[in-house]
Amino acid sequence: MAGKTVGARIAELRAARGLTGTELGEALGLTKSQVSKIENGTRKLDVGELAVIADVLQVTLAEVLGMHRKGPLALAARVMSVPASDETLAARRRVRQVLETEAALADATGLRPLTRSAAAEKVAERALSEALADKSPTVAGSRLAEIVREELGLGSSSIADLPALCERHFALNMLAWPTGTAVSGLCAQGTDIAVVLMSSSYSRGHQRFTGAHELGHHILHDPREVIVESDLFVVNSPVERRANAFAAALLMPPQGLREVAGGRKIDEAVLTELVHEFDVSYTALIHRLADPVAGLLSKDERDAWLARSATAVLRVGGDLDPQRWTTADEGTRIPPRLWAAAQLGYRRGQVGLGVLSSLLDEDADELYLRLVEAEILPPAVPDDLADL
Repeated sequence: MAGKTVGARIAELRAARGLTGTELGEALGLTKSQVSKIENGTRKLDVGELAVIADVLQVTLAEVLGMHRKGPLALAARVMSVPASDETLAARRRVRQVLETEAALADATGLRPLTRSAAAEKVAERALSEALADKSPTVAGSRLAEIVREELGLGSSSIADLPALCERHFALNMLAWPTGTAVSGLCAQGTDIAVVLMSSSYSRGHQRFTGAHELGHHILHDPREVIVESDLFVVNSPVERRANAFAAALLMPPQGLREVAGGRKIDEAVLTELVHEFDVSYTALIHRLADPVAGLLSKDERDAWLARSATAVLRVGGDLDPQRWTTADEGTRIPPRLWAAAQLGYRRGQVGLGVLSSLLDEDADELYLRLVEAEILPPAVPDDLADL
């Protein structure tokens, strides 16, 4: 769309989203005639209207203006390359907001992109030297998890904070948000930035599995820039099976499972302890225990446990609030480094309230009141009349 007028770009973007002039006008509070004038270049737009149009069309402001895009902004545009009716738009829009915030903070405050740790570089080197991409999905995914645990010194213990681990070592911005169940997870990755969204409209164990699954894609350099996952457990492709094998082995290492089980018969109490210790879903745990590498359940025992209600099993096992493991927590998480940079930039007057509002996906007026209460304020405006 380079070289085209703003109006022509709006017309093209509107058509790509399957919107009529009337529908776009309704979203903007304008008539079809006014939209037509905008697209024909006979009606000018102010900055506020341009921002609204970009949001309605689910693209970046840079794309509407035809500006050169790089890094986060370019990836944000590709994340939104879907029809307006697509049921994954809520998740894509949230990832777009984070990418645009990162770009704004980089320009205004000098925020640097995340970089992989030395340990993560070693993981990548070993994955390449062992040619994991050429091995069977289950073998490759399981072996990659072993390498990650070895290089990061995780041993066989549970991973307490998976998002923090992904950000610290693998340069992944980790985001949890209640975006519905149409998308379980979304991974957007470019040359200098990557964002993973875990839908908190799923249970906590499901979210952790999603995060580990996307990490597997990222480490093995999945060539897709935007990976949208619907149901992680209904997959047929080798790439998805590999990511699932990685997630299971990373979150539930066989030795760790055996150490916690301690040779005891697998019953409700042991299963509840394992769910708590490894912070995983009941279903994922049962499947993992029946995996030959763990060898703690037979197939018949697996099927018998899966036929039972997870909530009932956990309650018998002594969990006083079993539903917290089986229902959506609707929690939220944004990358701490972005929130810290946004607050600092706001205090220094480098970024406006809109950047913070976009990052938190929160109404600007309500956010302003919260910030004032927390004494997070922009620089005071000099009073030119104070000395008079």
